[in-house]
Formats: sequence, C-alpha cells, structure tokens
Amino acid sequence: MKNKNKGGGIIGGLLLLIIGIGLLWYNEGRTVKTAQAINEAKKNYIQVKSDKVDSKNEGKLIATNGKLDLTNSNELVDEVFGIKAKSAKLTRTVEMYQWEEECETDDNNNEKCTYKKEWSDSLIDSSEFKESGHENPDTMLYNSEEYLADNVHVGAFDLSKDLQSRLSTKKAVGYAQLNEEFAGRIENLKVTGNYINNIPESGEPEIGNIRVSFNYNDSESVSVLAVQNDKTFTTFVAKSGKKVYRIKEGIHTGDVILQDMTNENNLIKWLLRLVGTLLIIGGIGSLFAPIQMLANYIPIVRNLVSYATGLIAFVVGLGISLLVIALAWFRFRPVLSIILIVIVVGLIVGLKFIPKKDTQVDTK
Repeated sequence: MKNKNKGGGIIGGLLLLIIGIGLLWYNEGRTVKTAQAINEAKKNYIQVKSDKVDSKNEGKLIATNGKLDLTNSNELVDEVFGIKAKSAKLTRTVEMYQWEEECETDDNNNEKCTYKKEWSDSLIDSSEFKESGHENPDTMLYNSEEYLADNVHVGAFDLSKDLQSRLSTKKAVGYAQLNEEFAGRIENLKVTGNYINNIPESGEPEIGNIRVSFNYNDSESVSVLAVQNDKTFTTFVAKSGKKVYRIKEGIHTGDVILQDMTNENNLIKWLLRLVGTLLIIGGIGSLFAPIQMLANYIPIVRNLVSYATGLIAFVVGLGISLLVIALAWFRFRPVLSIILIVIVVGLIVGLKFIPKKDTQVDTK
C-alpha cells in the first residue's frame, strides 16, 4: 500500500500524531459548543412575520421569511466583461489551465511524482515541483469577483450584506447572454458555451489559458434566523461563544434552519473524527517505518512485520483517538467519557489475545 505522507519516518509520524490529537480535541470542543448554541437558540428564538418590523423584538433572536425584494436595488454589472444581472448576488469565477503535481512514496521509500493539467481558480505554485518542465504562470490576467446589490429587502426588513454574501449562485449566465453583453469587449477572448475564454480554436486548452464564468442568485424568497437590529439583522452570540446567523433560500421556519445547523454540526463532527483518527493511525504507522524498511531485506519476515505493525498501528491509533475524545468530552458528558475509556482499556487488553502467526520455516 502506498503512503502519501511525504514526511514519512519518525518525524513525519510524530507530526501526524500531534496534528491528529489536536484536531480531535478541537473538534469535540467545537461540536459541544455548537450544539449548546443551537439548543439555546431553539429555546429563545421568536418566529415573526416579515411584513412589518415590531420594535418589541429589538435585540431578540427572531426567525422570519418572505419574498426577496429587489424592487429598489441596482442592477449588478461586471464593468470589465459587461455582464449584468438583476440579482442580490453575482459572481465572476476566473480559472486558469495549470499543471498539478501529485507525489507518492512507496514501501521502499521511493518517491514518484506525476503531473496532470487541470482548471483551477487559484494559482498553483510550480516553483516547488520536483521535476522541471511543468511551469505555471505566476499571475492571472483577471481575478474572481463577487458583487452584492444595494437595497435588498425581505418584507419590511433590510437584508444585510453579510447575509447576502451567503446566498448561493447556482444560476449560470448562459451563452446567449454572454455573447450579447460581452460582444468582444476584450481582444483575444471569445465566448464558448458558458465561458469567456482564450482557448485556441482547436478546442484544446494550453497551460496559461483562462476561462471566465458568471453565476447569480435567482431565489424568489429567503428565510433568516438572526437578532433583530432596527430594520436589519445582526449575529446572535450564544453563552458558549458560538454564533447563530443564518439565511436559507425558500420559505422555512426557525426550527428547519436550526435542524440544518444540527445536521451540519453532526456531519462535521464525524468527518473530523474520521480524519483525526486516520492521522493518528497513520502517524503511529510511520513510527514503524524504520522497522519495516529493515524487514524488506528479509523476505521471510517482511509480510509478518507489515501485518503486525499495521495491526498495532490501527489498534493503538484507535485507542488513542477514543481516549482523546473521552478526555475532551469529560467536562461535558462524564458518562460517555467513562464508556469510551472502558472501550480503550478493552482494546489494549485485547492486544494480548491477538493470535500470532507461526514464523518458523519448515526445513524438511
């Protein structure tokens, strides 16, 4: 199995171990504080209509929804490319065709790098590439941009720019509009499909070519969960220090928005737990790299060493991960922490009962 950790060895293993432990510790604290903030918001928010602003709710956490009103807002215009949109939000995305490097280290500590071309909306620094001949430009001709309209309302409320910036831009500006509004404003750029680009007529992009796309928000209504601040909204700060400040496209209640936050919190929790655990297991596995390298010169024990170190890394790594989670949760969930600690002890004790392979060679 290939090891993608370039650091490798003891130093790399220790680094992975520290990062994994730190990530798990941070994640458990983040998860609990976010859950507490959601519960606090659920107990305190008021569902209100958006057709009028009630001064009695000033400074309170409210949930409201209504039509996204752009009647008095300006038309958004990208002055460089001439693209327009009557929307709360318009985005320009600039991508450049570049080289990307991927390096892997095999079990014999031999590094192999491969290179592929891809579209990227950020510069890829090729100065650190292992092999020459894959140079990327160090600048882009144009930058990605975001445009937000003024005077956007939800009923009687003014929609803040912070919330506007959180709106999606799923609707693409298509070929017909691009072709009409761009109309050859910039030499050497043309419209192909939903992109303004400088790809050769052959249709095959070259390193350094760019393509520019535009997307905008086309929502008809939105829902907001935030603190009422005069005619607009501001952030709710929970006792845990976490913030609640949400906008969701469509007509929804505060409970729906809070459920979204709960689902998001749970998803992030398990993803970071998985990543942290894999980092710890990988770190412990890397600590055995010197032993594995020595074993590679002795074919008769190579597979056994690989199996044993892999199993130990998995069990010990999982045990450390559970222990870190248990300690992080101890101040919040003592019962759960005790259960996890019992599982860790069980894993450690279980190592004694792992069957050992017979390594004796039959010389008959």
